[in-house]
Amino acid sequence: MKQKDSLTYFKRGGITLFTDEKLGKRIRKFYPENLEVTSWETVEREFKKLLEEPIDSKEALMVFMEKFSEFYSIIAQISTEKYIKMTCYSDKPENHEDYNKFFSEIQAPSSKYEFLINKKFYDSPYRKELGKEYDHMNKIISRKIEAFCEKNIPLDAKENKLSSKYGEIISKLSTEFLGKERTITQLSVYLKDPDRTVRQQAWEKINGLIAGKRDELEELFDSLMEVRVEKAKNLGFSNYRDYKHFTKERFDYTPEDLYEFHSSVEKAVLPILKELFETKRQKLGIDTLRPWDTAADEDGITLKPYKTNDEFVDNAIKILHKVKPEFGKNLELMKNTGFLDLENRKGKAPGGYNTQLPEYGGSFIFMNAVGIHANVITLLHESGHAMHGFSCKHIPYNVYKRYPSEVAELASMSMELITMDYLDEYYKDRVDIKKAKKEGLMSTLNILPWAMTVDAFQQWIYTTNHTAGQRDAYFAGLMDRFNYGENYSGYEKEKALRWLRQLHIFEVPFYYIEYAMAQLGAIAVFKNYKENGEKAIEQYHNALKLGYSKPIPEIYRTAGIKFDFSYEYIKELVGFIKNEIDKL
Repeated sequence: MKQKDSLTYFKRGGITLFTDEKLGKRIRKFYPENLEVTSWETVEREFKKLLEEPIDSKEALMVFMEKFSEFYSIIAQISTEKYIKMTCYSDKPENHEDYNKFFSEIQAPSSKYEFLINKKFYDSPYRKELGKEYDHMNKIISRKIEAFCEKNIPLDAKENKLSSKYGEIISKLSTEFLGKERTITQLSVYLKDPDRTVRQQAWEKINGLIAGKRDELEELFDSLMEVRVEKAKNLGFSNYRDYKHFTKERFDYTPEDLYEFHSSVEKAVLPILKELFETKRQKLGIDTLRPWDTAADEDGITLKPYKTNDEFVDNAIKILHKVKPEFGKNLELMKNTGFLDLENRKGKAPGGYNTQLPEYGGSFIFMNAVGIHANVITLLHESGHAMHGFSCKHIPYNVYKRYPSEVAELASMSMELITMDYLDEYYKDRVDIKKAKKEGLMSTLNILPWAMTVDAFQQWIYTTNHTAGQRDAYFAGLMDRFNYGENYSGYEKEKALRWLRQLHIFEVPFYYIEYAMAQLGAIAVFKNYKENGEKAIEQYHNALKLGYSKPIPEIYRTAGIKFDFSYEYIKELVGFIKNEIDKL
């Protein structure tokens, strides 16, 4: 596929469903359309102008914050475009160089001025005249001021450059399988193959590719850890775990609370998963469940949700429209504008994401689809993120648009579940629909022990001195602790190296426990939807519209649910999902 220079990645095809409009750049309120922000000289000049602006009232103070937000969005738009290009064509070194150059020369040094602007806001005598509705903004900005450290600016740039190497390494991995060169993502399709030998061979190929890069990846992580530990020390923290908890603005829980979360999932979720996977083992007719069996279809039938990329996208648009017409139209706007890159190909970075395009008031979705049902779930998940962005475009302050993962993932994971009743857009056979629903419901449980594994691993590695070998051994122990039936006998090395495939550990450290918190929230949203229908959708949408203008517990309450990860609440929600599975 030829590398593109613009943001248009999806070649529009198929038919117009609900709109033929495209997203256009929003008209700027404070800055000229031709403002160039790829030169630090220009960017610094504009920052200094902002700092010199007189503020003589509470109204002027908020206009100042709105103007800063627009300038920040201009910079973020350019950065996002470069990041998209880097991930869509990750095998092109020049894309990594271009993105890293912009980050180190523009974004990293901008953090100093963001700190000064936040301080100007916080120190203003007019801030105290603001109403209670701005209490949360005060709290966020206060934490951002405390978390700033000028010595960390070059380290941020260094960490960003190092972390981008992970995608570059993984994107180049491929091997011959069944007569064709295949990427890791393409190999993963065969983990659902009815032939157990094919599944095993595909699994071994995937793990062989990772094992072949083990030393390089371990060395990369050691380099990342060294930078991260230094950043923590510069801010006065004894370890990176506590530093990251502080800088991620986790106001509503402590690291110690997460250890209790790990134990609660172990007690409340593992027994149900063990029961479900024991049933799976029996239906597969095998003596023991191996790691290449867990994704296998019990009936030997593999779901095939779509044939073409147009069909893939159009069916998602129809589903979202059924949930709420506005949602379907938004995804079609993205399709029409070309803000999608969904199909897997060699040279793409691994994984999937949705990223906001602040100057458009819309989003871009990146995926590695290969025609399986998991891709449908992923597209609906990322569409939830996209609808979150659309829902917040009315918010004038950037500080409210940078919502934490506990809120962001609630939007996406809830969308996976509330769209489940409309999977007939992909499947016409009732057996296939039932199968797809079961797969989706099972995934809501599967992620919980894995999220605990990833979080417990990061808690340990950043609070304990260790070697690469000890690191792998500790991870293997966590795999055993949260195991719900997989037999890794003879594949102990592969088990210990499984963490090398989790990009979050390399690229966005400590961004994972939030998936589990949000998954519980999503199950609660789904339960509310089952009980209250349209009212639950409105509550969900109202929560999205808040962005991060309210504390996390209040956003969850707006969605009609609780922000709670106690043993009792987990047990209640997991029991609800088990009951839904049993109904199928």
